Amino acid sequence: MELGKGIIKKIKNNTPLRDFLLFAIVTIAFHFLYWNTNMDSWLFGPYTSKVYNFFQQIAYKGTVIFSGLFIDTPFEATYPSIKFYSLDPISGDKNFIAIMNVVADCSGIKQLLQLFMIMLVVPNKFYKRMIYFLISSIAVLFFNIVRIFILTYVLLHHFSNYQFIHDWIGRPFHYVIIFLIWVIWMEFFARKGKH
Repeated sequence: MELGKGIIKKIKNNTPLRDFLLFAIVTIAFHFLYWNTNMDSWLFGPYTSKVYNFFQQIAYKGTVIFSGLFIDTPFEATYPSIKFYSLDPISGDKNFIAIMNVVADCSGIKQLLQLFMIMLVVPNKFYKRMIYFLISSIAVLFFNIVRIFILTYVLLHHFSNYQFIHDWIGRPFHYVIIFLIWVIWMEFFARKGKH
């Protein structure tokens, strides 16, 4: 009993540990709600498909721009697919070599909702947290495009590694970005003037 009270007292007195535990609890609670309820529908109602489509198009258009800038392989972009091909030097026929589909799950909405839920519980005034949320949402969307572009590159040049990189590097990448956004908030904005 005394051990439990001692641990609770240490957590209460250790602000960074307390903040991290709150971050972890909110992240776990968010995932429980996201995967076990129809969160999208009760958040966006009849606009769910329009909201997803809006953010899916951002991810798609960003990936098309990055592909045009950094990939030499010719492609055709027809929403939501990017079809890469090689040209037959004799006939001029297009031989499709890979197709990247930017689907609704690539929209970044889940990550934006997770970030929003975290920003609801961190310290400081509500309007400051919402301003930071809006600014950091741009970062989340940008890094989502970077993630999809990297997966596109892997699809073209390292196809055998695609699924592993998608599942074990691409997905955790989001958590790293959200964690860094949280760390920046906690370090520089959460308790400004109270250090």
